[in-house]
Amino acid sequence: MKLITRQSLLFFSAFIISGASTVFAADEATIQRGKQMYMSLTCFACHGQEGKGMVRKRDRKSKKTGNWKYRKGDPMPGFEAYPKLAGQNSKYLYTQMMDIFEGRRNNGMSAAMLGIKIMIDSTAKEGDLQAVADYLSQVSK
Repeated sequence: MKLITRQSLLFFSAFIISGASTVFAADEATIQRGKQMYMSLTCFACHGQEGKGMVRKRDRKSKKTGNWKYRKGDPMPGFEAYPKLAGQNSKYLYTQMMDIFEGRRNNGMSAAMLGIKIMIDSTAKEGDLQAVADYLSQVSK
């Protein structure tokens, strides 16, 4: 007698490979609310428009020398240390946000997020930070 059938093993493998975030994906309304909160809480100011980081949008050459000053996709000076959030696991993003705002995580970059805690306390409702995490997890890297 086999305890695990081949079909159940394939199903379980597909579940694990796909990740729980895709199996239990947030609904479209939650993702849209997360996108709106991402913009209104000014997260884009450090993490980029879609959480993809603050990167150059185009190439630029020096007019004098003809050498490249920077290339499209290069990080903007001063923003190299801010993490790219797009495509990360929703649970991971939410946990990191909560750890920062509740003081469990406090490194140099965490201090920058504490500056928006006042806005979060005054404007965010229950579930809004989870919605932001759900939105960012749906954005392609």
